[in-house]
Amino acid sequence: MPIVMGAAVSHSPLLYRERSAWNAVSAILRKDAIQPKSAAAEGADMLDGYADRVTRGLSAIQQAIARADLDAIILLSADRGTQFDSSHVPQIHLQVGGELWGDPAIAELGEPSRRLSFSGESEAASMIIEELVRDGFDIAEARDQFDPVGDPARGLTPAAVEAVDRLADGLPIIAISINCHVAPVIGGGRVHCFGLALERAARLTGKRLGLLVAGGLSGDPEGRMGGWIDDVFDKWVLTRLERGRSIDLARVWDARSRTLLGSTAEVRLWAAAGAALEQAGCRATVHDYLAIHAAAAGIAFTTWEN
Repeated sequence: MPIVMGAAVSHSPLLYRERSAWNAVSAILRKDAIQPKSAAAEGADMLDGYADRVTRGLSAIQQAIARADLDAIILLSADRGTQFDSSHVPQIHLQVGGELWGDPAIAELGEPSRRLSFSGESEAASMIIEELVRDGFDIAEARDQFDPVGDPARGLTPAAVEAVDRLADGLPIIAISINCHVAPVIGGGRVHCFGLALERAARLTGKRLGLLVAGGLSGDPEGRMGGWIDDVFDKWVLTRLERGRSIDLARVWDARSRTLLGSTAEVRLWAAAGAALEQAGCRATVHDYLAIHAAAAGIAFTTWEN
């Protein structure tokens, strides 16, 4: 059975916090970075409107996952130093079974630690990793035990933890981490091929699987360009996905540019998902896109259904 649906949500801590906390969160994300002129227009009323749209976007994804009657969700995310450290940076890592967890609390805001746990799926994950290796992908594997080494107190990256907690409805997770941030980084063409191979492997499991991307779009949270959003790039990416042309994204990383770092690098996850879901016969729908300077990332809510 092919992957039956997919979803992708950008990441910013703003998405998962009350509107009253947005200013404090944004100050952490943007730090002292010089802001574009358009950021000055983000007053309270505009941000209130964004908060309502975020709620609707997350709800659209949650409803699509519920409609699909899934057995498990394949999660694509990119570690930012909490799961892995410099001694071990896999290009692609897959967790088979075990209990996965992460703590997305922001200490600078005085948030108390909140460890969120999820069940890792074993049967389908074992078949998927076997087939991916047979297809020529060198997959780093962790089986049954989840032992983060980058920041053992934090676990999975907050992008993954917050998305799964809000959207996955308790479904078992097949967690796949794709290196987007530590050079040398996997190329766009290889990411696209991985998405195709992932769908072929998932098809053999006999399970109703969904695919969830957590990360991106353009931005540089906590970096020197924190608050700058490349809405032209984001809209191009989303249009390519809606038209079933994820292959066009593969060429983006043939170039080297500071603007392709930060959360923009995580568009690789969207490219892999697009490849897998297009091959599975699913069509993308972009429910909303918001260029929120306060979020320090372009925010999109996308689903793929057949």
